[in-house]
Amino acid sequence: MRRAAWTAVAITSVAVTALPAPGVEALRPEIALSMEAGGVVRIRSWVTPVGPAGYRDRPAELQWMLMPEGASWRIVAAFAEALTLDPGEERMFVDWRIQLPGGTYSLTWGDPCEGTIAVSFSVAEDETGSRMLTAPGRFLSPLTPFAASLADAPAWKADPEARRAAAWARAAWAEDLAVCARRIEVVEVLSREFSDTSLGVREPGMFYAQVITPGFVVRLAWQGRAAEYRVAGGRMVRVPDVPAGEVPDELWVVNVFAYHAGVDSLLHGHTACSPDAVLPLARRVPLTAWPLEAALRLLAAGGLAPWEVAAGYSSEFPLPGVSLEAVYVEDGVVTVVLADPEHRTSGGACRTGILRAQIEKTALQFPEVEEVRILPPEALQP
Repeated sequence: MRRAAWTAVAITSVAVTALPAPGVEALRPEIALSMEAGGVVRIRSWVTPVGPAGYRDRPAELQWMLMPEGASWRIVAAFAEALTLDPGEERMFVDWRIQLPGGTYSLTWGDPCEGTIAVSFSVAEDETGSRMLTAPGRFLSPLTPFAASLADAPAWKADPEARRAAAWARAAWAEDLAVCARRIEVVEVLSREFSDTSLGVREPGMFYAQVITPGFVVRLAWQGRAAEYRVAGGRMVRVPDVPAGEVPDELWVVNVFAYHAGVDSLLHGHTACSPDAVLPLARRVPLTAWPLEAALRLLAAGGLAPWEVAAGYSSEFPLPGVSLEAVYVEDGVVTVVLADPEHRTSGGACRTGILRAQIEKTALQFPEVEEVRILPPEALQP
């Protein structure tokens, strides 16, 4: 059921919040402006789903507001509807013609949490009475002799596919963070041709079609934290944001494993020091590295991100005086050689069991590994 309400009120600002839809189903709001021969401004506003899943039986709380600069009035519309949209399908909500007096206007449209779109446009009348609509070019449709285009900054906003990629990535990270998408800043969207269908983010053991794949790099920011997504057609991958620093164009995605006491208690009703509660955390390593050794070295170096610690993860690594001396594989058996002159890997059965599970699970994620051997034999003894 849809509800629409149109009102004129003497308020000049509005702020709103909500939560994004699960499953990275998100709505992208769109606006089209045009001026007809009689000087009438036509305003159309609609939504389309982003991501390959479409938008399935999700509630939409859409808001529309037109406000003239320096005036005390505004026009507001609110729509509440459970939407079901197939990928690429659009739903028109506003198709309105109005004779606006000369001046500058701001128009805002969209879901208060998933994201809104805003445009500033002006209506002018010359001495002959001819009227002209001026707005950023991407909002002018259809183009008529009665409209003038402004540059759209940043430039990526003029590309519908770039806007789709940004909206999809923003919705995905918002879901991970459990925050409103509007709180996430889109830092930049870069067009890129990837060398294959991995989009430069490769997982060991996976095979990718060796075809040039055009897409986008989307960089986001939230409360001092950065994220990068790669988007091409119906595929989106996230680049792990640990370790920090410049992100290479091509990389391996690997996991290190850390213990989660909350999951342990949930699974067993108490702290059981269970390997089942030793869980993967994504990391990136250069494409030139041997992923198996690189993952084990990242594990040994330790260092959980602040948000991982806040989420309840902990790690026995790094251990002072303990280092990874060598890694080699033969006939499916990986041998991990530790230097532990002060016996820092020893301790109770709980502690050594978690340490062993961290090493074994980090190694066993790779398809070439069937068994893990840890040397010297006295390492990891209770």
